[in-house]
Amino acid sequence: MGMRESRIRSDRFKGRSRGSHWHPLGKALSPPLTLRRWLLEPRSLTVRLQRHYGDVSLRVIRQALGEPYNDEGTGRLPLAVCRAVVLSSGDGAPLVVAHSILPAVPRGPLSVMFRKLGRQALGSLLFTHRGFERRQREWAFLDKRHPLYRLTSLEDISTPPERYWARRAVFSMSRYPAQSVQVTEVFCIK
Repeated sequence: MGMRESRIRSDRFKGRSRGSHWHPLGKALSPPLTLRRWLLEPRSLTVRLQRHYGDVSLRVIRQALGEPYNDEGTGRLPLAVCRAVVLSSGDGAPLVVAHSILPAVPRGPLSVMFRKLGRQALGSLLFTHRGFERRQREWAFLDKRHPLYRLTSLEDISTPPERYWARRAVFSMSRYPAQSVQVTEVFCIK
């Protein structure tokens, strides 16, 4: 079952942050060839990581009500459920740090599903349940000024690079389009 893709841009998540400049996925930037396929992966990143690395574990760094980062802004509604997780290989090396933003208002079925995730990857929900639509796929590199760079460098056991590559997308339920979640994935893969 494939993810439904929409070319319509969402104004639900917008904003600016020092240390990042987001571009439509596949345009404007030239990531290293080793990362390009990971960044362009159209299906579940968690499943691809499991196929490539075998055992992949997920650790929740935090999940709480809070304010999104500047470039994750939700417009008039500043509070959101912010979830940060790290996906690691079997030997404990971090592969991806993911940051998800679900606005606190409006509430709906996605809020319930999000709250019940626990140690389950969000991708397992988005790519297995029918009715999700993906919009606004973007990529960027994040430097030391961006809060997700700093979060990722705390998890990365190697010497942090000058910048991390990241991608993000907005997902919504086709039957409840007012409720959307933005997922940003920062790659530690070398």
